[in-house]
Parts: sequence; structure tokens; C-alpha cells
Amino acid sequence: MNKSLLVFIAVLTAIPAIAQPPGGGGGGGATGDGIWRRNAYYGEYLTFDSCLGHQPGTGQYHYHVSPTCLRAQLGDNLVAVRTARTGITYAEQTSNLHHSPILGWALDGYPIYGPYGYSVATDPSSPIRRIQSSYRLRAITARTTLPTWALPNHAGVSQTLTAAQYGPAVSTQFPLGRYLEDYDYVSGQGDLDQYNGRFAKTPEFPNGTYAYYTTIDSSGAPAFPYILAGQFYGTASGNFPANVTAAATDFFNNGSYTGTSTTPQLISWSTKYSSQNATIVSPFDPSAGPVTTWPGTNSLGVRTSGAVITPTPAEAQRIRYSATSTYITANGLAGYPMGPWFSSDMTAGIFSNFPSASNSTFQLPNSPAPATTPTSTGGGPQGMWVNGVSVFNFIDGASYSNATGNDAGGGNAPSLLAVVASSASYEQGPLAPGSLVTATPLFFTTLAPGTATAATPTWPTTLGGASISVTDSAGTTAAAQISYASPTQMNFRIPAGLAAGAGSVSISAGGNTIPSKINIQPVYPNLFFLNAGALAAANVVRVHNGQASVEQVYQTVNGSFVASPIALNGDQVFLVLYGSGLGTTTTATATIGNVNAAVSYAGPQGTYAGLDQYNVLIPASLAGKGNVSIVVTAGGKTSNAVNVAIQ
Repeated sequence: MNKSLLVFIAVLTAIPAIAQPPGGGGGGGATGDGIWRRNAYYGEYLTFDSCLGHQPGTGQYHYHVSPTCLRAQLGDNLVAVRTARTGITYAEQTSNLHHSPILGWALDGYPIYGPYGYSVATDPSSPIRRIQSSYRLRAITARTTLPTWALPNHAGVSQTLTAAQYGPAVSTQFPLGRYLEDYDYVSGQGDLDQYNGRFAKTPEFPNGTYAYYTTIDSSGAPAFPYILAGQFYGTASGNFPANVTAAATDFFNNGSYTGTSTTPQLISWSTKYSSQNATIVSPFDPSAGPVTTWPGTNSLGVRTSGAVITPTPAEAQRIRYSATSTYITANGLAGYPMGPWFSSDMTAGIFSNFPSASNSTFQLPNSPAPATTPTSTGGGPQGMWVNGVSVFNFIDGASYSNATGNDAGGGNAPSLLAVVASSASYEQGPLAPGSLVTATPLFFTTLAPGTATAATPTWPTTLGGASISVTDSAGTTAAAQISYASPTQMNFRIPAGLAAGAGSVSISAGGNTIPSKINIQPVYPNLFFLNAGALAAANVVRVHNGQASVEQVYQTVNGSFVASPIALNGDQVFLVLYGSGLGTTTTATATIGNVNAAVSYAGPQGTYAGLDQYNVLIPASLAGKGNVSIVVTAGGKTSNAVNVAIQ
């Protein structure tokens, strides 16, 4: 069978870049000057999982922004677009919207809703739409004054700063949005007040309540100030007590309810997965799927600060109430698969903080009241999400140090750093020697001075003014061949023959050295796809009456790739899939629609080094199955899933 390309060349040179971490936030400044406080969404975005959660060294899993997977579990206007080994990609619904559910409760006792509510706050008959914050980026080039909304978080500091309190001038390294104080609150610009809430009628509070809202932009990305805007609207009388009053009555315990209620403070908590063990997808090997235990050490030499060595139940474990308070005891572990977590500047590119069970109790006041004098939220837990995970806010824990000219404190936002991921699946994780990968910049790093594409299938080791070297766990360094170079993207090949283990990539350009740590493993298959829904980058070879012909799995509609249904018609029909990451392996198995499918060829495509090809016979039993998922397995590792349509 001819190993034809057709669609692949366009795919190889048009790999989308990983999004830059957005900006905006408030609070913190444990070190540094504490004036220009770094936005957690900016400084910590690198270590978020696909659900937008992560954990510090204590292992306390939490969200600083809208909790995507929790929203999906609760049916909050999301639709799954693609399921990868590293998590599910969701998109916001554009029609048939409904009011968001309660996602959590703040320490002042007020609910936190998702991003959708009534367009007229007190009119339940008004249309449902996305609720918008009233914050915006300031029109500044110099950081010499503070915004009014942030002043309560800066006791003793004047709005007009002294020279010793100035932040860095706005630049590529220090863009607007890096710091919380880069934002202005403009009353009336959006729907919400300076605390990121409003008084509104809701399905749970038909007579109205004050409520916070998680905020997103029109694309669905988190929008400043995300959850809580640096201060509580109400009196923050809730806490995480060491003991619960003996007068408290059980409402839910040990997987069972002991009573019924219509009180939102009791019934909004998620208990569906409370008898299910918490799971993570490990960054060491996402292809293994969710696991119920994770140790603190790994053979790669990565030591993690969190561990679960005995399977541990997820979500809320116990709900109690008294006349004045509701008490929630939880392990702090979500009911969906958490992880994986990556960090390009840590050993093997793996974030060293893993989650652990917190076994904490949250006390929620049942009758909240506005605060006479609003208090700063500070850092750490600000409440609890309904799945028992802590609510954090936009505080990073780092701030700018005028004396050193850089940030100091928690989080990490180095001026030169890149992410390296598979060019086929776009996933971070293990990379096989000889595989095709893509580097994208973090924190506005410039990867190459110019833009250039290799002119022949034999790629050079210098392109666009940049060169790349890869070092393996044995200390061997080899130059990488580069197919495409630009300031925001580098496509290249991991050199063949490198040893497995923790390695690194070094991009040299414009006098700078841009690093990234990677995990090199012998085999880790990745498949190319054409669109956000993971339509396979493949050809169809049909054998009819002994004659072979080539067809496409896609058609172009309004400039976008969509599936072109494959008719079997009693013929032998082969899918020719393209991928990378086979290493030296030349055997593979495959499933199509969860049905075993024969693989007649697995190995190099032949024209482009690092490009793999799989010829897979479509089982006749799949006729009429519609959209089906395809996975290949090689070296004991499963690929990312792609799909085609079969009529």
C-alpha cells in the first residue's frame, strides 16, 4: 500500500501555538515590596491542569479561577470538544443557556455562582447571559500609582507611589496584567461590583441574595478578577475549625443522607462522587490513565511534595449543621481525574507538587451579612467549592521588588522559558527519541529572531536565526533538526538515539538561551489531527475489486475541516494515520470505535524523519457507526484519540 501524505504537509507546518498565560489578579506579596502583586493566573498558569487546578507544596488542590471540570460535572453550560490523555477540552455553549449553579461558598457565607445569570439581576424572566466583571486593564505605561479599588489591600501606602515603590515599566517582560494593580475597577462597566458580586435573584434564592460570580471572557477563558476581588463583601465569619460543635446535626455522612432539606447551604454540596476514590492522571505517563494512588518519588528522580499511597475518597465526606452554621468535612480532592501537572523549569518538565488529602472542615455561616468594614481576603483558602476543594483567589504570593528589578516570592514567571509538546497531539508528557515536537514561548519569550520554513525534507539545525540542542539523562547533547522557526513557535525533531530519563531542550537565539525540561522515553505514540474536535489527519485507501484508490476523511466547510463520512460498501477500507513518537518500534495495535482493528504497517512514513505512519483496516462491523474514536498502542503506551465518521 502506498504511504501517501495528502493532508499531512499542511498539518506539519501549521501547528497552533499554546496560549500565553493571561493577566490580572490581586493580593499576596509575601515577599518583594508587596505593592505590585503578581496575578496568580499569570504567574501560576504554567502549573494548572486541564481543570485549572493545582496545589502548593502542602498538596492542597485548589483553583484560582473558574473551575472548569467542576462546572462540567454540575452541567454549567459547557460542552466537551475533545478528550485527550491530559484531560478534556470544553467549550462554552452558545445557545439554550441556563442559570449557573452554586459552585462554592465564600468565608462570608455568600454563594459563588458560575458565569451565567439573569441579564436583569432581580428579574428571573430576563434572558440568561454571561455575567461580566467591571474590571479592565489600566491605560498605563509606567507603574507609579495604584488603582483605587486596591488601596484597602495596601494599608499605609498612598495612591501616588514613591520612587522606591514603583513597579517596572510596561514591557514585553512585564506586560499589563502581570500584576493585580494593572487593573482598574470601573463601576457600571460590567454587571458586578468591586468584590466581583451583585445582589440578584437566583434559582436557589428566589427572593434574592448577594452572590459572587466566577468570570470568563467571550472565549470562555478566565476573566479578571476570576472569583473574589481581594475583599469580602460580607463579614468573613466562616473558618476552618479544628472542632465542630457537639450541637451540630448530621445531614450527610458515610455516603448516606440522614435527612432532607431545601436549604441551599445544605443541598448545594456535591456528594455524587463521595464514595469514589480520588484519581490523578500522572505527568510521568498520561497514557496510563487515571490512578488512585501516587507516591512522592519516581524513577525519573522527581520528588513530589504530595502523595496518596492508599486510595482516598473524593469530595465532601460529611455535612453537618447547627442553628447558625453549616459544616463541611472534605478530603480536598475532586471527584474528576485531577492532573497532569507540568512545569518546564522542573526536572523532566514535571511540576513537583502533587495533591494530598487535606481532611479539613469548613464552617459556613447560614445567615451572612454585609460587612461594616470590608476585609481583605489575603491569600490561601477563601471558602470551599461544592466538591470539597478550597476556593483561592487571584493572589500569587509574589510581588515586584524594586531593589532587585524582578519579582520575588511564590510562583514562577521566568523571563526566558519555553514549553515543548508533541507536534501531533499538542500534549505535554513523555517524548520519544526521533519524535516531532513543538516549542512555544512562556511569559512572552521570543524563540527566534526571524521566521523561516525548511526548504527540503532534510531539515537544518539552524533556522530563522535559532538553533536547538537536546541533552539526555546520560549527559549526551545533540543538535536538533528544525522544520519551522518563528518568534512564537519552533517545530523540530528530538534527535534519535538519546537515553531515556529526565532531559532538557535549549534554544539559542538572539544571544539568549531558552530552556525547557523534558521527559524522554523510548516510545510514546501521538497522532496528528485536523481540528479542535480531533478529526484524524489521515487518508482512506479503498480496495475494490483488487484496485486501490485514495479518499479523504475530511471536507472543507467555510474554511474549516469537518468529517467526510467513510462508506465501507463491503470493500477493504484502510485508514492511513500519521503520528510521531514510535521511536524504533515497528509494531502496534489499534482500536476503532473500541473494536480491535488490524494494523498492517506501523513505522516511518519515509519522506519526513520523525513522521510515523499506521495503516489500519477498518472492521466491516463498524458500518453505520457514525463518529468513532481511534487509538493506537505501541510499546505498551496508548496514543491520544482521534476520530473519523463511518457511514
